[in-house]
Amino acid sequence: MLEKTAASLEPCGFQRVVPGATKSFRTTRQLRSSFWQHGAADIELTTAWQALMHGTFDLGTGTTAAPEEGNRSSTLSASAFLLDFLYPSGAINLMRRLTPSSPSSPGPPSNSYPGSFRHRQSFSKLAPRLYMPTLPRRQDHRSEAEPATDLELYNADSSTHEQESDITYGGDAELGHGDHLEELQSLLSSADPENADHVWLHYKALDGPLQADYMIQVLNFLSTSGRLTDSWKISELFHKLPISQWDNYTFIAGVTAELNLQNFNSALELFVQGLKHESLEAASLVDAFDLLLADALRSSIPELLKALWKNYPEMAARWEFEGITSQLRYVSSVPGLAERALDFQAHGRQQLQEPTSTEISEEVLDTLQKILVRRALVACADSQIIPLLNVTKDPLAFEEFLRQVTSRGKHQLGIEVYDLYRDLPGSTPSHNVLYEIFKAYTGMVAPLSAKYYGLELLWGDWYRFHTAPSRRAFSRYLAFYAAGGDVERVRTLWTKSIELYRDDPEFPVLESDDIFAHLLHVHAVRGENEEAQRIFDDISGKFSIEPNLYCWNILLNAYVKAGDYDGAISVFEKLAAAGEPDKYSYGTIMQMAGDRGDLGFTIDLYRRAQKSGIPPNDAILSSLVDAYCQNDHLKEAEHVCVRAVTKGIVATRMWNKLIHYHALHRDLAGINNLLNLMAEKDIPYNQFTYQQLLLGLSLCRQSQHALHLLAVALKDRIFEVTPDHFHIVMGALLITGEPAAVQRLHKLMQDQGFPSSSGTLFRLTQALGQWKNLPTRQRSRLTATQWLGAALRSFYRIYGLGDRKEFIRLSSPNTRRSQKGELLGMSTEKLHFSTMVYMFTQLKDFVQAREFVDLYRYVFQSQDSADGILPVTMLNSVMLADFQENHHDRVRATWDVLFETAKKEARSADYIEELPHTPKISPKYRYILSGGLEVMQRLLFTKGDAAGIQKLIKDVRDEGFEIDSKNWNYYIQVLVQLKQYKEAFFTCEKILMPNWTGWFVVRTRENVRNKLPLDLRRKGASPRYLRPVATTLYRLAQGYTELDQLAPWSAEAAKAAKEIEKECMQVVRAIKSMIRVHSKLEYEIFGQEESFDSIDARYDDEDYPDERQEEEVAN
Repeated sequence: MLEKTAASLEPCGFQRVVPGATKSFRTTRQLRSSFWQHGAADIELTTAWQALMHGTFDLGTGTTAAPEEGNRSSTLSASAFLLDFLYPSGAINLMRRLTPSSPSSPGPPSNSYPGSFRHRQSFSKLAPRLYMPTLPRRQDHRSEAEPATDLELYNADSSTHEQESDITYGGDAELGHGDHLEELQSLLSSADPENADHVWLHYKALDGPLQADYMIQVLNFLSTSGRLTDSWKISELFHKLPISQWDNYTFIAGVTAELNLQNFNSALELFVQGLKHESLEAASLVDAFDLLLADALRSSIPELLKALWKNYPEMAARWEFEGITSQLRYVSSVPGLAERALDFQAHGRQQLQEPTSTEISEEVLDTLQKILVRRALVACADSQIIPLLNVTKDPLAFEEFLRQVTSRGKHQLGIEVYDLYRDLPGSTPSHNVLYEIFKAYTGMVAPLSAKYYGLELLWGDWYRFHTAPSRRAFSRYLAFYAAGGDVERVRTLWTKSIELYRDDPEFPVLESDDIFAHLLHVHAVRGENEEAQRIFDDISGKFSIEPNLYCWNILLNAYVKAGDYDGAISVFEKLAAAGEPDKYSYGTIMQMAGDRGDLGFTIDLYRRAQKSGIPPNDAILSSLVDAYCQNDHLKEAEHVCVRAVTKGIVATRMWNKLIHYHALHRDLAGINNLLNLMAEKDIPYNQFTYQQLLLGLSLCRQSQHALHLLAVALKDRIFEVTPDHFHIVMGALLITGEPAAVQRLHKLMQDQGFPSSSGTLFRLTQALGQWKNLPTRQRSRLTATQWLGAALRSFYRIYGLGDRKEFIRLSSPNTRRSQKGELLGMSTEKLHFSTMVYMFTQLKDFVQAREFVDLYRYVFQSQDSADGILPVTMLNSVMLADFQENHHDRVRATWDVLFETAKKEARSADYIEELPHTPKISPKYRYILSGGLEVMQRLLFTKGDAAGIQKLIKDVRDEGFEIDSKNWNYYIQVLVQLKQYKEAFFTCEKILMPNWTGWFVVRTRENVRNKLPLDLRRKGASPRYLRPVATTLYRLAQGYTELDQLAPWSAEAAKAAKEIEKECMQVVRAIKSMIRVHSKLEYEIFGQEESFDSIDARYDDEDYPDERQEEEVAN
């Protein structure tokens, strides 16, 4: 029964088994020939099924059918398919799961041929059925003696198919015998592999001479289909093709087809004939060799590899084996190749050297082993790399691996392999290998000292192996040292490169585009814009070379890094006059303008860029986001981000900036809305997105939530955690006064494998400075002096020093950094030293505080004198120290320097003197004088100078600066104490009372919601959110009582009281609605039990968190 069923599977064999009916019935099912030739044989049978169907019995002859060579196509296609309708309905799903995908042709030959499966082999879906279940009526009366031909059945069935299906086949049903050539030509020109079956059908319908003419075209077309079922067709055509007509493409197609049909010997025979065919290129022969070698390696039969390798002399005559290994891409994909290469020395050689008619020499076997090792290095495990290389100690194997280490992300492994390679006898690392190892050193995660050591070792190898470094090597080293600000090394290398390549006949070094760029860049990184300007002027003056746009952009960046706003604008305008600025020019100057908040100037630059034809990019649009946010136009900034998405600009960093400004505004709800909007717009989150989220939690004093988010990220890997995330959470814990938690978080960092950095050590130093907040048991271990000593040692370790004396050895460079930008600029060393000065000032250790100031001047300002501008936060601490030591003259002198310098450096580019409504000060620096202003108010208050305080506030505001809530409250409090009642009440009514939310006790008694909204409370914690604190209202109440007592005796007092009653209704209402709670604060103010200074220090600091600490977290 099985044999009869199998016989019926032959093309049109069903008519031979069961005679056809003389009349057509609608239930009759007939399969046309094209069904068997349209990919139906893509379904492969397992070995068991093929064994059952082997030896089909022909009922017509009574013998086992042995197909002739010429009719091999029908046998191959029929014996490989099971009809799903002969089996239960679920069988077809099983067949789909077990059907292997056909390899691409030409592609890597598979060891899984019809009837066999391979480990991890992929499976494809069934090809679509191309048959109809009903027989056309026009063949109803065909006699039994005249069975329908394949072509007639195909055409007939196609006509029916066109009526019953939307799928058509190019109108084949309407073709006559003379139209097949035209249709074939059309299909060949379409180059669509889906038409492979139609091409074959029309080709077989041609007569002999035409088939010969189109044989090569059809063969090449079929080779593009990638279907295993087309292999027998390609094989049939290729064997009919004379050797003289072989070309590179058909040769590869023929070899591939034989391998797909599991005919290794036939493929090898073709390959041997190809070696003798001089017209075939070596590249095609190498590709064929790649296919054969890969197939032999996949097989467990060693005779295949032996048969191939016997032809080594013929192969060596056609190509050099040393130069082809990188082209053997199919060999490198052989599973278990690394193990095979490692085992070759012990067993592989012995198998190939067994007694044969042709002995294989050791040299030939060495060549094979080198090929196996080199190809195994492509995809083997990291642990196998060095053992494989040690097998052959082949320099080319080292070369091939090392040239790809950075692209494969194996930086550390590449360095280890290079150390072996450079010590290999007779090795000479190529230029490309040295370039790769340079990238490996600069890209690896390691301390800077380790990178410097490796790069210096590599620099010596240039002289050891190549006499002198190449120009490209000089350029890369110069770029690396310039990026690190190493002036000495850059100048040394630059001078050597000029000496070596100045007279290069092919390309003189002075004509290189980047020859002066490195000299400019090293000073730009250090913020030494004056030195960069000097070098820039020498390019045209000393060397008579016109600076290119690259040099202009670096000079512009030097002014931006130095914080010289006016100088940067001047350079940009000179660039615009000398040539056309590019996107980097606009991006650089717009970034500086946007960061300062000069909205008008930023928009003007954006319009100029558009007129110049420069499309907006993320850098340009990010500057607009900065400018809008600095002016508190957060909605407009959000619109910029949304419009950018509609234009196809998907830049996460723009959205991160927006989240950053919401964090500074303590708007957690806004941050949440932005994160949802990013998800809606398909904007991916990155590590910086979560960094801003942590910042928002930190500034809102949600340190435990920030810590929880970090812990979840470490556990569930929801984002890549970096040291910056730890530093932000540490800053949050410092704000909330939890130094012990900072120490525990540092221990967690170490457990997670994060190295200690300057940022980490600095946070630990701050935690030690808060030793009073440590648990009692931990605090009692050391004295106060010992805790401060530990903080100092921790700070010195940041710079790799043991004590202050060693710091002096970091003798300052010869160049002097410009004083422009020193006041307002921010850098790591400024942050560190300013914080240390502030900490020791608060601890009243003024000697140590001044030592840090002197140390900063000496090391970072290249001067020993006490003059020169300091960073603004450091100046504030210096003023406070001088004030507490009663050096009032020093305080005034420092304030004058601070005020005058701030007016110049913070001047807005939007300011026009003729237009008074334009802002004088860039929005970013509106509150820059807050710290110094508070000290000056304290000084004038101690002197009882009410007029001086009022003039001070007026001068500051007239210059465009803003006053924060803490200074306004202090101003009102001291005016009351200095009997300036009217000014105090009017100022409070106008400035502070609009944001007053009422008394806590009154809200309780009036049965209204007592707790204010969380967002409002968070905003109230910001020093820039103007509101009166309890101390201010108590002082005003005190003044109101004093006025009321003076009114009967003083007409002036009575008049002032009336004006206050009339104009300051909110303040008066607040005073009259005040309910005494008999707190200590009330007794201190109304009872005058303590001085005002102690009250302010105790309560105002509670109302307003330390803004300096929050700035440290944000930076």
